[in-house]
Amino acid sequence: MLEKIKSFDQLEALALQGEKQTLALAGADSEEALLAVEIAHKRGIINAILVGDASKISEIFAKNGISKDDYTIEDVPDVRAATARAVALVREGRASLLMKGLVETSDFLRAVMNSETGIKTDRRMCSVALLECRAKHRLIVLADVGTNIAPGIKEKADIITSCAEVAKAIGIEEPKAALLCAHEKVQPEAMPITAEAAILSRMAERGQIPGGAIVDGPISMDIAIDAHSSEIKRFGGKIHGDADILIAPDLEAGNILIKGLMYLTDNIRVAGVGMGAKAPLVLTSRGDDNATKYYSIVLASLISRQIG
Repeated sequence: MLEKIKSFDQLEALALQGEKQTLALAGADSEEALLAVEIAHKRGIINAILVGDASKISEIFAKNGISKDDYTIEDVPDVRAATARAVALVREGRASLLMKGLVETSDFLRAVMNSETGIKTDRRMCSVALLECRAKHRLIVLADVGTNIAPGIKEKADIITSCAEVAKAIGIEEPKAALLCAHEKVQPEAMPITAEAAILSRMAERGQIPGGAIVDGPISMDIAIDAHSSEIKRFGGKIHGDADILIAPDLEAGNILIKGLMYLTDNIRVAGVGMGAKAPLVLTSRGDDNATKYYSIVLASLISRQIG
């Protein structure tokens, strides 16, 4: 059984203990993506297959002093063809995680979700963030922050399952998932989202949500993350400030929460992965810094071991 990880430094140390995973980089003629891959490769986290315009990849390598001998490069200049080829590497078992390089997110996901040549599963895909909350001295999983605009009960059940996989990859064997709402009272007419949360909580109790998470909701953010608030409000649920997973009610709430944390405090680090496919997806934003990109690769490598 893994020891529960509480920091990104411990996350990296765990990734270094196991066998290297192989990453396929789609549209590899991206300097930002290549630099993140190089850091992860040099630190011993991954090997990588680079699929893209070989001449441009060579230019980026020369500019940054990176050795081509450390990588397998497949010359596919057309970006959509390169993406399809990178997906195929995962489908064929030659790579166990997939990263987006110089390719539009819509084209990347279209290749992943292709019913004939992609790597989709029956589960709804979602964007999962892992937060290193130094003020709380623990890691927290948050979803959905970028894929499902208004997920319903079925979609949220899939999101909970994906988050449970992420939590287990970092040593949380029985994660607690809080279904966030404005408050903890069920109000079906005024706030239908609270009724959905109550239904999902009951579904989890009956074993209808795979992943083994303890699910509670509706629950407010303060009760989910702060034991004192739970005590003051005399909350009678299963989570008392010790949530490992936060499930946002919709994409707007999740996206605002994650960006607010990232840009309004310097007390947090973030990694992100796309979940729900046959392999974890590294879908970092162009605005993400190098640390976020690197730790996203680290996280994806650990999830790959978990679901592999």
